Formats: sequence, structure tokens, C-alpha cells
Amino acid sequence: MTTARELERQAVARAGELAAAEHLERLGFERLAMNVRVGSDEADVVMRAPDGRTLVVVEVKARTDPRAWPEDRIDYKKRRSLLRLAARLGERTRPPTPVRIDAVSVLLLPDAPPAIRHFTNAVSP
Repeated sequence: MTTARELERQAVARAGELAAAEHLERLGFERLAMNVRVGSDEADVVMRAPDGRTLVVVEVKARTDPRAWPEDRIDYKKRRSLLRLAARLGERTRPPTPVRIDAVSVLLLPDAPPAIRHFTNAVSP
């Protein structure tokens, strides 16, 4: 059974992912997919960069607590998972496409627009 706390966490995650995708679209990115799974690895959003070539795997971290920025929660295990997923996605494209991993931090506060920080090439081998 899903607890109220878990439902709230899922709602914050979804709101953060949507805010991040919309923010990147305003910057010229093209949204390709959300919540992509390859094996046991998962990406919150996959986009095409404004250059029209680069595939961008986006890890979104969202919080409602203003005392800490969410990007601090991307740990070693998640970085390894993102690298595996990015490599698999890159292998599947023909011709081979450059792939990078960005992170987007979203701070969701009541009665305020989301505070968003975008980190290009946030995870690299």
C-alpha cells in the first residue's frame, strides 16, 4: 500500500519533471520522452539539444524544502545508472548520436514559480 508521504513525493517528482521539461523547451530543447527505462536504468526526461543532434538525458531533482538544493541528491549509484542508460541510448541511434547527461534542479515553493537550475554535462564518465 502506498503511503501519503510516498504519494506526495511522487507528486513533487512529477511536478519537477514537468517544470524542468518545459523550462528546457523554452531554451530550445525538444522533448522526446519522459520516464524512459532501459533495463533497470531510468531517465526522467530525454530531449534533443538545440543543436538538433545531441541527445540529452536529463536527471531531475525536485524539492519543496528551501534549505537545500535538490541537485545534491545525485549520488554515485544514480550517476552510474545514468551513464549506462546514456551509453545504451547512444548505441541505439543510427547514425551514432552524441549523448550527454544534464541535471535540472527544481525548487517548488508554495505561491512562487519553480526555481530552476540547469547543469549541462552534469555527469560524465
